[in-house]
Amino acid sequence: MTLKDGNSLYQWLLSTELTADDDRRFYASYLLGHVSLAIAETEDDPASFPNLLQQSLAGALATDKLSDNDRSGILALLEEGKASA
Repeated sequence: MTLKDGNSLYQWLLSTELTADDDRRFYASYLLGHVSLAIAETEDDPASFPNLLQQSLAGALATDKLSDNDRSGILALLEEGKASA
């Protein structure tokens, strides 16, 4: 995954957020913040986008008060987005 893929992922998440049920909308919103931050922080080094996104999510998922279902749903939506982006 590259920064270009990150932009595609961001657009895919926006589209998903607009059309999804409440759970998927929450997951998409959660991911949008991390993806947009990773995009902004890797403009000078696009190859580092996937690693930064992974680190950001790992830290957040470890500390945010989310249910196991929410964590699983967020990660599943991310994988779906990567495949679609």
